[in-house]
Amino acid sequence: MSVLDSELAHRPESSGAANSLSLADAKVSVIVVAAERLFRLGLARLLDEDERLDVIGVSEGQPELVDLCAASSVDVVLIDLDLTKADSMGLVRSIASRCPATKSLILASQADWRVRPAMVAGSAGILLKDTSPESIRAAVISVHLGDQVLCNEAARWVLGEEYSVRLTQRESDVLRIVAQGANNAEIAAQLHLGQKTVRNYVSRIYGKLELSNRSQIATYLARTEAPRGPDLEDSATASTAMDPKWG
Repeated sequence: MSVLDSELAHRPESSGAANSLSLADAKVSVIVVAAERLFRLGLARLLDEDERLDVIGVSEGQPELVDLCAASSVDVVLIDLDLTKADSMGLVRSIASRCPATKSLILASQADWRVRPAMVAGSAGILLKDTSPESIRAAVISVHLGDQVLCNEAARWVLGEEYSVRLTQRESDVLRIVAQGANNAEIAAQLHLGQKTVRNYVSRIYGKLELSNRSQIATYLARTEAPRGPDLEDSATASTAMDPKWG
C-alpha cells in the first residue's frame, strides 16, 4: 500500500459492485486522489465522518494506484482534475478499463472544456472542489449506486450550453485554422483580415475557451467541438482592444 499516505491507510471493510450493495450492511469504500496533501487529507477525514463511507486511503496519483484499486475492489475513487504527478484523464480511463466495478468521481476547481472528455473517459460525475462536504458524501453514494452526478456548471458543458464558450462563425473559422498550425499572418491571408484583427479573434477565443496557448487550441478541438451560438454575430472589424501578447 505504498501508494497511500500512511495516515489513512487501512483495509476496506467491504467492497463490491453497486448492484450488490446494501448500505444497511456495508460501507462504500473510497480512495481520495488529489495533488495537495492538506486537501486530500482534509477531504478524506470529512468523508470518513459519514458512517456509510470507509476511506481506505489517499494518494497523489502514483502509478501503483490503479493496481491498488484492482486489488482492493474499491468502490469509488475521488480524483482531482488538476493532478500534478499523474494524468487525471488517463487515470479515469485506466480505472474504467481495469476496475469496471469502481466508479470515478472528478473534483474540479472550475468546470471547463475538460468536462466532456472526462465523462467520455469514464467518470461517473464531476463536482466543484468548493462543494459542501454533505453534497460530496451524497454524490459518492449516488455514483456507487449507478447514478451520474454533475454540478450545474459541469452539466452545462456536457449539454453544450455553456454560455461563455459559444463562438461566432468567424471565431470558429479562426479556431480551426489555428489548430492547423497557422500563424497570424497566414490566418489573415486565408480569411482576408488584418493581422491585428486576427490577434483580437485569437485573444477572444482564448478567453472564451479558458485556454492560454495555441497547442491547447489544437487539443481542445481534437477532443470536443466548440458550439456556435446562432444568435451571435461578429463585428465587421473585431476592433475591441486586446492585449497583443495573446497573438
